[in-house]
Amino acid sequence: MRPRDLVITGFAAVSAGGVLRNLDATPDAPPLQVISRWPTPGPRRAFVVAPVQPADIVPGLRTRRMDRLSAWAMLASALAVQDAGIDPASADGDRHAVVFGTALGCLDLAAEFFGTFRSVPWTADPILFPETLGNQPGSHVAKHFGFRGPNLTVAAGNVSGEAALCQAAGFLRTGQADCAVVLAGDTLIQSLFEWYEASGRLHPSCLGLGEADPVPAAAAESLVPGEGMAACILETAESAARRGARVRASYLDGWFGPGTSAMGGAEPAAAMPDAVARLLEAVPPGTAVTAAVAGGAGWFEGAPGRRLGRLNPIDFGVFGGMGLLNLGAAITRAPSAGSVVLAGTVEPEGQAGALLVRTGDTAR
Repeated sequence: MRPRDLVITGFAAVSAGGVLRNLDATPDAPPLQVISRWPTPGPRRAFVVAPVQPADIVPGLRTRRMDRLSAWAMLASALAVQDAGIDPASADGDRHAVVFGTALGCLDLAAEFFGTFRSVPWTADPILFPETLGNQPGSHVAKHFGFRGPNLTVAAGNVSGEAALCQAAGFLRTGQADCAVVLAGDTLIQSLFEWYEASGRLHPSCLGLGEADPVPAAAAESLVPGEGMAACILETAESAARRGARVRASYLDGWFGPGTSAMGGAEPAAAMPDAVARLLEAVPPGTAVTAAVAGGAGWFEGAPGRRLGRLNPIDFGVFGGMGLLNLGAAITRAPSAGSVVLAGTVEPEGQAGALLVRTGDTAR
């Protein structure tokens, strides 16, 4: 059976750069912000999301009692659904899937609930407990839209966005769904940031240094924490054509390595060159490929017989949705419609992922 052609028809995001409603314009590169959400011993910086009320942007969204991660998922998915031109009321809910990727899950309410439970357990509010579960954002989205197809939450560290998109493609190509809402994101909380600092993981730019203070050298595994949520609509070309949807990009293939890779037992980052070579097999010889890589080295360079350009990734900070967010940014920044974009993430722990798409309305 011929594999089903897949296309991306909607995209939206909530990030340190603000709320992105679609891919009509390139997402803005956000500035590194001073943290004010919790007390710090001095200026501390990260890529943090400004307070946002989802119902002010999409009327009718109900996010009361939700963790920020769930509220962002509701907002980003609603905007992506609008961008794709999907009418949930007339859509076949049984053929719509939801796939959510996250590195750490609903940290806000988990920290609140378990912190209270640890100190004064009889005052912990049990109504908060369900909202501490990592699969709640995807569940809220499915319930809101009435999407009853496959519902999956994946946790693959900072390549959770790549993992979610690959898993959604699997559902569509095996006929389990015709359309999927794909989301990926994380929140940054005080204890997580303080753990990064105590363990020496923070990049020097995150630390509040005075003019006379020596700037420490950035360790190879240093990072700038971030947070946010990216959402895209992945569907079959037939589904998009029936609706007359605008195609943002054609999904060709993807790969992620959330732990020890099955490719010869190598660590994911070491296996990336072979993975990239396999992905590029889907691209006709002589086709120009533009690579946008977040946090990675030159594993995409020098592929035999390939003309490889490069886009510098936009820095939204390190979190589980940064790969999916940068895929959207890369699609808008590609040199021309019909070019192939290879977007990938390599994080300090060695987790790796790559996504291959063709930009524009180019479904075969």
